[in-house]
Amino acid sequence: MRIIDVSIPISNNMVYFPGDPKPQISRVYSIESGDVANVSKLILSSHTGTHIDAPSHFIKDGKTVDQIPLEYLIGEVKVFEVYEDNKITREFLESKNIEYGDRIFFKTKNSQYLKRSSEFYEKYVYLTLEAAEFLIEREVKVVGIDYLSIEEFASNDFAVHKSLLSNGVVVIEGLDLSQVCEGKYRYAALPLKLKDCDGAPARVILIDF
Repeated sequence: MRIIDVSIPISNNMVYFPGDPKPQISRVYSIESGDVANVSKLILSSHTGTHIDAPSHFIKDGKTVDQIPLEYLIGEVKVFEVYEDNKITREFLESKNIEYGDRIFFKTKNSQYLKRSSEFYEKYVYLTLEAAEFLIEREVKVVGIDYLSIEEFASNDFAVHKSLLSNGVVVIEGLDLSQVCEGKYRYAALPLKLKDCDGAPARVILIDF
């Protein structure tokens, strides 16, 4: 059994989505300075690094991150590799073995952008609306991608997010899949239990079985 951590380390120098608060980790108390313990202060967006979008991120009165059923966040997941295109299309998905109720992670060229630089890369691979609609038709429970948004950068209507989240699909963004091959894994994706929040950073692992 091999356990693969597919979460991005949170740090002061990490990549973050433009317009979100810059992640800041600072020491409040320090043993070196004579304090009894080390204590740090964190300033983060709820969508920092590897994170889970709750329906309330885009849907009025949608479920918050602490209301997402845990059974959605633990189980089996299929990882699909996408290398030829700069977007994930319905035609691509139709060529894959996607069954009703699946959980799916997409490994794309994005993983190298996460590892290579702290600068945000606007031309990341994204999911098209038609592809999102196909996943909804298949009643996919979870969809994850290896950059900080599943939607095309600078979208005006956020139709992909709204379609997925309004149909109960859990969205996981910011996965580091650089060390993962296409295939089936067990997984756990547990967000911080932030009450009434629109999303939360998560520790996500894959188990190769």
